[in-house]
Amino acid sequence: MKKINNFKTIPKASYVIDNHGEKISVQISVKDWKNLISDYKRMRNLLLMKKKLKNAFSEVRQIQNGQKKSQTLSEFLNEL
Repeated sequence: MKKINNFKTIPKASYVIDNHGEKISVQISVKDWKNLISDYKRMRNLLLMKKKLKNAFSEVRQIQNGQKKSQTLSEFLNEL
């Protein structure tokens, strides 16, 4: 897999073609596969963090607007 400006590009792929000339499968190297899986997990974790932060900021707005009761640090820690 080539890197351009620290961004990974699409790995070199080979195609498996059926008797009708249709592409039915893609083959990539194990190294490229591991890189793709690693990138996928990293992006999934970033999206999860983004979702959690978005929910947290929404909750802060609700507290500021009086729509939700605030919680003290002691109350928060007692929930753990």
